[in-house]
Amino acid sequence: MLSSTELSKLHEVNYREDRLEALNHFYGDLCDKKVADGYIYSLSRYGKIFANGAGGRFSYEEDSTQEMKTDTIFRIASITKLFTATAIWQLADNGKIFMGQPVSSILPEFDADPFKPITIAHLLTHTSGIAPDHGTISDTYYKSAWWYIYESEVGKENWIQAGLSYGLHFPVGTQWMYSSFGYVILGAIIEKITGVFAEEYIMDNIVKPLGMKDTFFVIPPEKASRIAIRSEGAKEYLQKLQNGEFTDEEQRSEEEIKLPGTGGGLYSTVTDIQKFGIMLLNQGEYEGGHILSRMAVQRMTKRFNTEKIPNYAWGDGGSDRPYGLGPDLRFNVSTSYSEGTYFHEGAGACALFIDPIEKMVAAWYLPWHKGIWDGRGVFGTHNVIWSGLE
Repeated sequence: MLSSTELSKLHEVNYREDRLEALNHFYGDLCDKKVADGYIYSLSRYGKIFANGAGGRFSYEEDSTQEMKTDTIFRIASITKLFTATAIWQLADNGKIFMGQPVSSILPEFDADPFKPITIAHLLTHTSGIAPDHGTISDTYYKSAWWYIYESEVGKENWIQAGLSYGLHFPVGTQWMYSSFGYVILGAIIEKITGVFAEEYIMDNIVKPLGMKDTFFVIPPEKASRIAIRSEGAKEYLQKLQNGEFTDEEQRSEEEIKLPGTGGGLYSTVTDIQKFGIMLLNQGEYEGGHILSRMAVQRMTKRFNTEKIPNYAWGDGGSDRPYGLGPDLRFNVSTSYSEGTYFHEGAGACALFIDPIEKMVAAWYLPWHKGIWDGRGVFGTHNVIWSGLE
């Protein structure tokens, strides 16, 4: 039963009470059926957060009694890429770079064939041809950029050069193929242009100005107990972090090759992510401050390729893949949000969706049971959340 205050918030934004109850039931049912271990969500409309909810287990362990909470912190994985894209657009706003700029003009490792044609825009839109994520292609013998970086001697000397060892998977600009390594390269560009490590730049110029107090790349020991546990290794790591038990050797091992976490390294909460989403919905403005220009947000969230771009990732047969200069723009028979909605999902699973037509921002975390992806959790979430709009 919703309180009078909660009901008032729903009425202010024209959202149906019964559909919010349906959302809680939907997520609870996914947990009961062991599709997901838990859930957290935050919904806003017209810039006002009107619903936060959580349930299920905090940990992957089936005998865990600790419950998920609305302020639980989790790794937002590839939602991080939206923050990286925002940082790139900030540099463009300040005249430091432009989207059609060859990466070779910034990073010398790209100043050789076949990498010379790659632009910043190609990296933002996953059309560069470099280093697809492992699992996106069916080649059994494919070695990802991370293998070359961490397993070869070259990686210790020059991680960019090592990551490019595979060459191109396809000619530049001819296909869409998901590449987290491309966003790590964007982190290297941020560092090269600003002289500041990309993670630090994002924290100082996006996270802190938005007042996102539970968002970070490096886990503060005092917040480790609030981070959702998804594996035995993570549990041990977080426990050591809380207890200050890391040895000097373990810390040095972590820092031996220091790559920016711009492809998926942020931790956050659904309510913190809401602030970022509301900023984008408000055309770059949040509570009187500007993170991006209005024109940057408009260009960032518009389709990059005007012609069809084939997608062969994850077994897709070459269907068109609309993409912005940072966010995903997929809209098909399985989606329930407005055409023009932009978003990013993260492994695990989590998501941030911004619907500019309905003035809606939705953020959620739905950790899969035993890490097994299930379409009911993805498309069902869209269906139920957007069904409440009046």
